[in-house]
Amino acid sequence: MINFPEIPGCRIIEEIGSGGMATVYLAIQDRLEREVAIKVLSPLLLLDKQFTARFIKEARTAAVLHHANIIPIHDVGQAGQYQYIVMERLDVNLRQRIGQEPLRPEQAVPVLKQMAGALSYAHSRGFIHRDIKPENIMFRQDGTAVLTDFGIAKAIGSQTKLTKTGLSIGT
Repeated sequence: MINFPEIPGCRIIEEIGSGGMATVYLAIQDRLEREVAIKVLSPLLLLDKQFTARFIKEARTAAVLHHANIIPIHDVGQAGQYQYIVMERLDVNLRQRIGQEPLRPEQAVPVLKQMAGALSYAHSRGFIHRDIKPENIMFRQDGTAVLTDFGIAKAIGSQTKLTKTGLSIGT
C-alpha cells in the first residue's frame, strides 16, 4: 500500500509528477467533489527556510493573478510535515505535447499568444515569472494553455532575496 501525505479536505488518488522540490498528486477535494492537483514540498526541504519561503511565495503570487491562462490556486497550507498547494488539475504540459508530435505553426501561435497574454497580465500586476519553459506551460482539456510554477517569480521592484548573489535561477 502506498503511503500518501494527508492533506485536509482532500483525498489523494495517485502521484502524477515529481521534481527536485516537490511531488504533484491527483486528488479529490472533498467539499466540492472536484479533481485537483496538490503540489507537496519534499519534507526534507521543510528544514530549509529558503525553500519553504519560495514555496509559499509561489502560491501567494499565483493566487493574486486572476487570468484565464494562469493556474488558479485553491488553497495552501501545512499539514504535519507536508507543505502543500492545491490548484486546478491540468493534464499535459507543452514538453509532453511536443514529444508526441511537433507543433505546427497554426498550433504554436495560439499557445504563444496565450502565454504572452498571461505574462503581460502578470507584468501589469508587478510580477516577472522567470521560469518560462515547456514544463511550466500546461493545457486544459479544451486546449487552453495555462502558465504554472511561480516558484521563482519576482515582484518588480522587490528587494526580497530568495537567491544568493551571483546565483542564476530560472530558465
